[in-house]
Amino acid sequence: MNILIIGAGRMGASIISSWVKNNKCKFLKISVVEKSIERIRHLKKISSKIETYSDIPNNWTGDILFLAIKPQDFKFLSKDIKNKNIVFKNVVSIVAGLTSNKIKTMLQTSQDITRVMPNLAVKLNLGISCIYHSKRNGQKNKKKINNLFSVLGSTIYIKEEKLLEAVTAISGSGPAYFFLFLLVFEDIAKDLGFSNKVSKDLVFATILGAVELAKKESNTKSLIKSVSSKRGTTEAALKVLEKSNAGLYTLMRKAIYAAKDRANEISKSI
Repeated sequence: MNILIIGAGRMGASIISSWVKNNKCKFLKISVVEKSIERIRHLKKISSKIETYSDIPNNWTGDILFLAIKPQDFKFLSKDIKNKNIVFKNVVSIVAGLTSNKIKTMLQTSQDITRVMPNLAVKLNLGISCIYHSKRNGQKNKKKINNLFSVLGSTIYIKEEKLLEAVTAISGSGPAYFFLFLLVFEDIAKDLGFSNKVSKDLVFATILGAVELAKKESNTKSLIKSVSSKRGTTEAALKVLEKSNAGLYTLMRKAIYAAKDRANEISKSI
């Protein structure tokens, strides 16, 4: 399967790296368009077999045109793609806010479109990728594309394209929320007198254990209750975190909706 990937930023490079290292993807012939010399060097370190271009190649023919660019760059690149007589069977896009209709219109193509919202953990094959296939997409094409993303971690299939903006706010941006939580948690542990190493060990062991417990228990509220005792230390902390007007729930809701609103704004601006 020939695939032309346009863009090798953090997400694009992470996906490429995981595909190259996975035995299930040995059948892939990967070509990448990337202007950054640094990024091209990085790709060549991953695999010398990756074909790289600084500009979209003339008359490229293959199976999948893979878009991994910034939303604002698509308008210019779509013109370049059309001018270079690129021939492809499917378009796969991980571009936030770029709808399948806009891709079809701006590329003037009748080929099938698949939109995917992965997250950064794909570089460890622990990502979550939400996939939307346009209605015309045949089962054979769907299966091929689904298999490509299944090697990167978990996959969820979305029937309504509009939900991808919400996916962006939850799982796409989600890792950053947890990184911030980790940072705050570690900093507070340091404030309480622990060393950098002990702070990190305490926080990571606590979170990893909590995640494993949450995987095995369907009722998250019961887990919270299992740690909390009446008039105890956990209850004292939870009272602060659960305040109706300024607690964690309110802050997270505001943050996630801000991300979703921004995704909608980006979509309208393209």
